[in-house]
Amino acid sequence: MKNKKSRVYKIGVDARPLSTGISGVGRVIAETIRFFPEKESFEFYLFTHRTIHQSHISLLELKNVKVIQSTGIFAWKGGIYFNLYLPLLVRKIGLDLFWGSQQVICPFLPKALPVVLTFYDLVSYFFPNTMRKIAAIQQRLFQKLSVKRANFIISISKQTNDDMIQLFHFDKDKTRVAYPGIDPNSIKYFQSFPVSKRILNIPSSYFLTVSTIEPRKNYPFLLKVYEEYSKQYKGKNKLSWVIAGKIGWESEDFLVQFQERLQSDSSLIFIESPDDHELQHLYHRASLFLFASLYEGFGIPLVEALLHKKFSIVSDIPTFREIGGKEILYLPLTDPSLWAKKIIQYQNKPNRVKFDPKKFSWKRSSEITKEVFDRVLSR
Repeated sequence: MKNKKSRVYKIGVDARPLSTGISGVGRVIAETIRFFPEKESFEFYLFTHRTIHQSHISLLELKNVKVIQSTGIFAWKGGIYFNLYLPLLVRKIGLDLFWGSQQVICPFLPKALPVVLTFYDLVSYFFPNTMRKIAAIQQRLFQKLSVKRANFIISISKQTNDDMIQLFHFDKDKTRVAYPGIDPNSIKYFQSFPVSKRILNIPSSYFLTVSTIEPRKNYPFLLKVYEEYSKQYKGKNKLSWVIAGKIGWESEDFLVQFQERLQSDSSLIFIESPDDHELQHLYHRASLFLFASLYEGFGIPLVEALLHKKFSIVSDIPTFREIGGKEILYLPLTDPSLWAKKIIQYQNKPNRVKFDPKKFSWKRSSEITKEVFDRVLSR
C-alpha cells in the first residue's frame, strides 16, 4: 500500500438507512464514517433515494462525504432505485470499492468492482416468522447472491460471523468482527441537554426497554412479564415500565392489545422515537434494563444500558453473552413469572454492574473496517 498512499479511494455506500431516523444499521454507517481514520485518503459516496435524515445531517459536514441522492420515480420506489438505478450511478462515478452496508448489494454492479459486506444478523434464516414473508424471501435471495459476490465480510458479532460462515460456507480468512461502538463523550454531551418535558413526566422508578416494536423483540412476552410483576409485587414502590422506540411491523392483535394497555395503565409508558439526548436521560434515570429478544445480531441498547451501569435482565442468547459476560442476568423465554420474580429480587437488593466499554468502540470498529478496505484494495 506504500505506493498508493497519495491516492484518494472512492468508496460507495448503500446509505438508504441514513434517510430515516436513528436505527442500528444507520448508526453503524454514520459512526463508521465519522470515526474512519485517514479521512484524506478515502471519499465516501452516500447513495440514497431520499434526503439524509436530520439525525444524521452532521455527517455531511465531513469533507470526504458526498451525497448521491436520486430524484423522480427512483426516489419514490426504493426497490427500483436499489436494483436498477444505483448500478448506473456507480458506473458513472468510477468507484474503487462498494460497501454493502446492509448485508446485501444491488445486482448489476461492475464485475471488477470489489465488494465488502457488513452482516448484522441472519433473521431471515433462523427466525423468518418474525418478518414479513416477502421480506424474508427477498433477504434470503439477495444475501445469498451478495455473499457469492463479496470479497470480504465484516460481521457485528462473533456469533453472527460464525453463523454466516457456517450457513454460506464462506472463507473464514476473508471475515472480521467489528463490534458496533459507543462513544462515552457523545453520551456525556447528550446528557448535558435539558431533560425534555415528556421525560420529566415519567415516574422516577422504572425498568426500561429500548427497541423497535416488532416480533423479534418479543414484546408479547415482556407484556406478560409486566403483568406478572404487577401481580407479584406487594410493596409501595412498584416500578413503571418505559418502552423507548418506534412501532415497526407487529401483529395487529398485539398492537391493539398494546394500545389498550397504554390507555388503561398509567405505569406502562411508550416514548416514541426519542431523540439522542432523551434516550440517554432515559438510560441514566432507569432502575434496570430489560431485553427479551428472540434473536439479535448484536444489541446496541444493551451496551448503552451497561455503559450507564444499569443492571440488565435479558434473554439467554449468545450475542447478549458476548456483550454482558458475567455481569448481568440471562433468563429463558419460557416463564414470565420467573422474570417478574427476578425483577422483584433486584428491587429488594439492587446492584450496579461493572462494564469496560473499550471492547465496543466506534474508533476501533472504524479501524477494523479500514483494515478490511485496505486489504481488499491492495489486491
